[in-house]
Amino acid sequence: MDNLKTYILQLINFIPLPYYGLLSALVGITGDIIAILLFPNFNLNFMLSDLGTGPGAVYFNIGTFLSGVFALLTYLHIIETLESENINHPKVLRIGKVFAINSCVFFAFIGVVPSVRSNIILFVIHGGIALISLLSGIIYLSCFSYLFFKSENFSRLIGYLPLMTVGFIVPFLFSWHPITEWIMTIGITFWVVTISIYMLYNKM
Repeated sequence: MDNLKTYILQLINFIPLPYYGLLSALVGITGDIIAILLFPNFNLNFMLSDLGTGPGAVYFNIGTFLSGVFALLTYLHIIETLESENINHPKVLRIGKVFAINSCVFFAFIGVVPSVRSNIILFVIHGGIALISLLSGIIYLSCFSYLFFKSENFSRLIGYLPLMTVGFIVPFLFSWHPITEWIMTIGITFWVVTISIYMLYNKM
């Protein structure tokens, strides 16, 4: 078991961990695009989750699952970087870590439980999973923002980025509308890509 764990860690660390943030965005976007191209008459009046039950559902669902897994690896690296600074806010760091893991795991499960409108049980479970992921996202992003401002390794500009992302999530939670979902998705993708590039550029 220890040998397997060591092998997995070596495999994960084969490339710099911030690259997983870029992979998260890439596989997520790729899965979405393929699913959209295979979905007849798909437009902005459809929820993104509708792609998970369309002709290209397998691409959307696999892309979503892998996107959540890769994002988790990046967030764990962010937390490890913050922990190495010995920032005197262990409770905030612990809360951020728990909810970052929670958000990514539940996001990955969005790709496992599709939003089947004809099956009320699956539909409600899917919505609940998405809601937990997003609420967890608001909490960890707020914690990350606070910790970035206290950190010497992250600039103040980067500190505002998680708060901007929260600003994309909240309108969707209050509207649950396709347009706000698309805007939120773009905002979250921008956050993941930007923080990954920032960490790669600064060799974190």
